[in-house]
Amino acid sequence: MAQPTEKIRPSSQAEKGPIGYSADTIVAQATPPGRGGVAVLRISGPQALPIAQRLSKTPLSGSQRHAQLVEIVSAKEEQLLDKALITYYKAPASFTGEDVVEISTHGGHVTPARIIRTITELGARLAGPGEFSLRAFLNGKMNLAEAEALNQMISSLSRRSQAAATENLTGRLTREIEAVRDSLIELLTIIEHELDFSEDEIDLTSTQEMSRALNTAIARLQHLQDTAPYGRIIRDGVRVILAGPPNAGKSSLFNALIGHERAIVTDIPGTTRDSLEAWIDVDGFPVCLVDTAGLCEGGNTIEQISITRSRQQLARADIVLVLDPDNPEAVKLEPETGGKTVMHIKSKADESAISGRKDIITSSIMREDGLDNLIEHLKAALHSYIPQHEGAIIASERQLHGLTAAVKYLEGVKEQLQAGQPIDILSGEIRLAVNSLAEIIGETTSEEVIQRIFSEFCVGK
Repeated sequence: MAQPTEKIRPSSQAEKGPIGYSADTIVAQATPPGRGGVAVLRISGPQALPIAQRLSKTPLSGSQRHAQLVEIVSAKEEQLLDKALITYYKAPASFTGEDVVEISTHGGHVTPARIIRTITELGARLAGPGEFSLRAFLNGKMNLAEAEALNQMISSLSRRSQAAATENLTGRLTREIEAVRDSLIELLTIIEHELDFSEDEIDLTSTQEMSRALNTAIARLQHLQDTAPYGRIIRDGVRVILAGPPNAGKSSLFNALIGHERAIVTDIPGTTRDSLEAWIDVDGFPVCLVDTAGLCEGGNTIEQISITRSRQQLARADIVLVLDPDNPEAVKLEPETGGKTVMHIKSKADESAISGRKDIITSSIMREDGLDNLIEHLKAALHSYIPQHEGAIIASERQLHGLTAAVKYLEGVKEQLQAGQPIDILSGEIRLAVNSLAEIIGETTSEEVIQRIFSEFCVGK
């Protein structure tokens, strides 16, 4: 029987796991750097409050969750750096589960950087990517699925992506996983109890009862598996490629859809030589819109390179918008678009009418409502292409891998059950399924996986 790999568990405030940092204090800017009204600096660790007290010329009250306006001074020259709000969160009632101080200072590049430099001179070190969230995980403030949801929320490109991340952040996926895991643990308890007694001493669980329990668990896990394509799309987006012959209006339509002049537009055919990408939100879905060079026969070396890149984009497309106002068959799209959604667009519908072609979508960037028809067709294409789901969503390949492994183990148990295998073998395989589910929410997860997940976070989160 296969043995589970070595795991680590999130640990308590007093005793962290091998990737915890119980002795040091970290600092980072939690807001994006650059010009802005406010910058938030976050300090976490045992020296957070003492460092904050040494930063300020005004004695801090030490009251938890009470914002105090103070003057911030440099450690060496005692120069005034800023007037800022300092808020103290006492462990464990903080984001990380440690003592945390948040400093709301004025934005810009210089002021936050000088205050952070002073904080490091007072004994803190610069935080690594995702280190605040890592500490929150190690201190039991969130599980691994919720941490992934937090990162997805920060990087969301659309309303639906943000909504799905919010559902998982509030623990909906966790509750689904825990419900199945608990049912399997209950089944394990029954099986292992029966191993201690003979048939004459207790009533053994029937094969039919065990099969029903396994079928229920498998069905619930497969329902979650079915959400993975939707989760991938709202996480990674849908690639919509603008294709067609030179001077068909691709760049003009690209600019109109993204809402500003990104692509160069001229009357000269072949103006676009390379692909341009921009993200837009279409009915709540993240769409990566790609403008490409015109497809044609012949041409010089540069034109041939451009066409090759356009066809490479077509091969990566989910949906293709072909701008071919006169003769759709003139643009050869195979084999790159085989099996993909292809929509034929007349983007200069204000210039001439289309007759006898019901499969061509008309739009015009010249009229105020000229894009409405195209956008409605694009929404319909997205809803047709994207599987719809509500509730908990599988949001990462790691989560899908854990589910797939658990389903595989449970289906193997069903087969062995029907074949009359000894009950102790069934117990071992069910335990492996439980371990796979526990990995999803981080109850038992390898250090390497944890480090990889949190390294994808931004610094300051």
